[in-house]
Amino acid sequence: MIPGFEDFTEDVTKEEIEVINMIAKGLNAREGSKNAITNAQAREALYRNKGINVADAKFRKYIQYIRAYNLVPMLCASSKGYWVAKDEEEFQRYVDGYASRTRSMQFTLACMTHYGAVNSVINNPNNN
Repeated sequence: MIPGFEDFTEDVTKEEIEVINMIAKGLNAREGSKNAITNAQAREALYRNKGINVADAKFRKYIQYIRAYNLVPMLCASSKGYWVAKDEEEFQRYVDGYASRTRSMQFTLACMTHYGAVNSVINNPNNN
């Protein structure tokens, strides 16, 4: 559980797994980036077709669960939305980009941590 995000990082319930399975079923039909569906479109479809209202952050939590348990093999995402890669090559390109973005975030975190520690020493020289 992530402090401050408890509602979105707590374990999924039995009812949420039913919703997750509905989302996975819909995503499995979205092969190719031309058939991508955005978070907002998918949530609207859930509400329109099933009367289920899912918040933006909760939907992302469900996507994380879908990826963690491989409920939608080769699931990709971009600003265009979510889709299933047409082949291994397309999926590998997505994974490579994801890894690159992750390394960039890790670098930024390291910088923030480093400069946070430096600023702490500079601003509180007597706490050394």
